[in-house]
Amino acid sequence: MNQRDAVILAKQLFPQYRENRADLDTVDSWYRGQNERPTMPRQSTKEYQQLQERSYTPWLGLVVTSVAQTLYVEGYRRAREVDDAAAWGFWQANGLDGRQMAVHRGALAHGQAFVTVLPGDRGPAMRGVSARKMHAVYADPAEDEYPMYALRVDPNGGANKWMLRLYDEKQVYYLSADSEATKIEFLESREHGIGVCPVVRFTNQLDLDGRATGEIAPFVPLAARIDQDTFDRLVVQRFGAWVIKYVAGMATPETDEEKRAAQIALKVSDFLIAEDPDTKFGSLPATPLDGYIKSRDADIRDLAAVTQTPPHHLLGQMANLSAEALAAAESSLIRKVEERKHSFGESWEQALRLAASVADVEGSDDFEAQVRWRDMESRSLSQVADALGKLSQQLGVPVEMLWEKIPGWTDQDVLRAKTLAAEGDALASLNGILEQQAAEPELP
Repeated sequence: MNQRDAVILAKQLFPQYRENRADLDTVDSWYRGQNERPTMPRQSTKEYQQLQERSYTPWLGLVVTSVAQTLYVEGYRRAREVDDAAAWGFWQANGLDGRQMAVHRGALAHGQAFVTVLPGDRGPAMRGVSARKMHAVYADPAEDEYPMYALRVDPNGGANKWMLRLYDEKQVYYLSADSEATKIEFLESREHGIGVCPVVRFTNQLDLDGRATGEIAPFVPLAARIDQDTFDRLVVQRFGAWVIKYVAGMATPETDEEKRAAQIALKVSDFLIAEDPDTKFGSLPATPLDGYIKSRDADIRDLAAVTQTPPHHLLGQMANLSAEALAAAESSLIRKVEERKHSFGESWEQALRLAASVADVEGSDDFEAQVRWRDMESRSLSQVADALGKLSQQLGVPVEMLWEKIPGWTDQDVLRAKTLAAEGDALASLNGILEQQAAEPELP
């Protein structure tokens, strides 16, 4: 594209970006815990407003977190090889051990996130981009690996100015725009020479129509229902959970002296006595809170069921659970996580192949290489040790291969174990040589 074409295309894409951004901002507010406030009476006092502010809880952020905290990429291997591929070095160079979480959280919350791969000063530069900042256009959003072009929008000197970056298969175009993109100015362009639009998409749930659904939007009504339950309970707890005492049939004191005499501090052993036989003493019962609490807990269980989140993550009810019981409670979450690993794993593999192409190293066309995910499933260490021991002794699986299955072990731990094992073998060989020399008779 020339400068004029880039400006025209940016003007066409910007309204689409703004429309998507408006929807994602609503989703993002629920993800950040800035929930829509519950409904309250029209004639509300300041006390009602305070209760309203205290009634919302960031449930949907917890739904995202429960999945995101099980997704950690810790390696990238080519087929039939035991060591990480060369492209894995680009992962480490870009600090993706830490930055991967932001990409995963963005895709889970908003439905999709992006990673750009461009030539950098120290090799390929891989950077995550929020869906709230980028709009990508695909010929077929369900099938295409790379977009035709993508527009990234960042604030530039305030809310009324924007910095635009337009990506295509040849160049990155830098532009500036006003708040409505009615005036767009071309700044410069840089050729990346990759041959494809260097944007990789991460999707939470991509269907055959190209729609990517996140973990927030479908459950906003249910989360709002839980907040309304909480508000209603707080109102009853504040205004209706008190026992009201009354006296009926007693004449109102007429003088100040009679009023002071009527204001008697009652003790536990005191009795109320009235001369008028029609006088009645009684109390109005408090409004019970059990129904409000049960309805809120029922809605939270609904949220746990439809989001495949373990109930104890939301309700906090967990006491003396064994490792087996904990694994059973989290089985639905594990199935959900495995589905996300397949989706996100393919995207990371695509990004690493693209990085290998940018750096012109081996692996740019290796579609058999796979990322390795850390095992975060809840299991007791004794169970794992027993299973790994049987795999080694009964099936002959090499011990070095099983080290990767130990919970909590990273690649560095496995490498250190291999190094120590190799040093141990060398020491054993040295001891054998020394023992053999000691056993030989000395020459005269």
